Amino acid sequence: MYLTSVTQRDRLFQLVMRWLAGRLESGDGRFVTQVFVYESVIWAPTIRRFVYDILACTYPGPLRLRRLRSKDDLRAALAAAYGDLNDRARDLLGQFRRHPEEFFPGTPADLVIAACEEGPPRAMVRVKRERRIAEKASRRIADGLADRIQAEARALAAGRAAEAGVPLEYLVSSPDAMLDDFARAEQVVSRAFRDEAPTFEPRDLRVDDVIGAKFVGSRPELERIERAISDHPLAAGVEREEHRGRYNDVNLLVDLVLPSAGEIIDAARSHEWGHASRRGLAAEELRREFPGYVESGARTVRAEVILTTGGELIESEFGRSIHEQRILEQRASVPYSGRIASNASFLIEYLLMLAISPTVEVDRLPVKMWGRYLPDIFALAVWDLFGIRPGLELVHAFADAAEALLDPGRSTP
Repeated sequence: MYLTSVTQRDRLFQLVMRWLAGRLESGDGRFVTQVFVYESVIWAPTIRRFVYDILACTYPGPLRLRRLRSKDDLRAALAAAYGDLNDRARDLLGQFRRHPEEFFPGTPADLVIAACEEGPPRAMVRVKRERRIAEKASRRIADGLADRIQAEARALAAGRAAEAGVPLEYLVSSPDAMLDDFARAEQVVSRAFRDEAPTFEPRDLRVDDVIGAKFVGSRPELERIERAISDHPLAAGVEREEHRGRYNDVNLLVDLVLPSAGEIIDAARSHEWGHASRRGLAAEELRREFPGYVESGARTVRAEVILTTGGELIESEFGRSIHEQRILEQRASVPYSGRIASNASFLIEYLLMLAISPTVEVDRLPVKMWGRYLPDIFALAVWDLFGIRPGLELVHAFADAAEALLDPGRSTP
């Protein structure tokens, strides 16, 4: 994966490429743990300044900040703020109050909302959760694998056509023959990860929305906000896309310039690193290695910025374009979900779980791209990172009982 909001994105991408080829190196776990400890310390002040500056251009006056830990909290806040927006909002919010279980309760989130005094939210900033990062990156891999497998299967079918002495377009294939072509093509592509270096480029696995900001206002206010973003001294580049359909907004990818390495290091001298001990790294070690990490990283990070109205915000959380529903639709529409895609998805999720677990280093990768595994292997590998072996007590109890049957003189607990 190529995370454009990470200053060490090139090094992280190369690590992922090695893992897809089955090559684990000493220090990989330490590095990915540092990424997810250090990065927010590096870019959080820049994101905060940028959002404050943009809001000040349109909404002068003090702001109230609230940190929310779930989509339930967000929807409750929006219901309180937009209850009288219009008839459509009143209808949707009424449905939410009557049937909250239909609105994906319990969905985790990590976001901050900013609002003027006695007013609705004007901005939201969120960091994408590790599971969603893994899902998005693995979907990029699945897209690329689908093209490669289809090309290989077509080449195999062409070979059968040549043997039959007919052009490929006139070849009549049975369902079994087509399934066999696909299975053989999948095997060829999977073995390429073992025998050759993966051929993905950063653009193939790019994820631009790890950091996300959303500004909410009327259309004239959003026009002023967009001009302020383009003119902001920290905005090194802006890519614009307009969405129209179930959900309407303006989507901007903004490259933000970070302070110099020295300024970032100085600002973090008083940072308390103790909270990261649960991830297996000592505070003193993090403090000592932070300068080198900053100095060797990129000088920009990318954020996704969405400009939307209050009405569209309500639609995205309660109406025709609920975010969680869109996620389910994306999962269902993946062009290829076979074993190679499953292995890739797990490797990336395993990397991100390693980054937030108390385990710092591992001595092997639990799956290989060319292997075949039951889903149980994936779950056990992640639980191992957190020191959990679920179900073993029951297994041991059954083993003790079996031994007692074989040896009646043996007492059981």
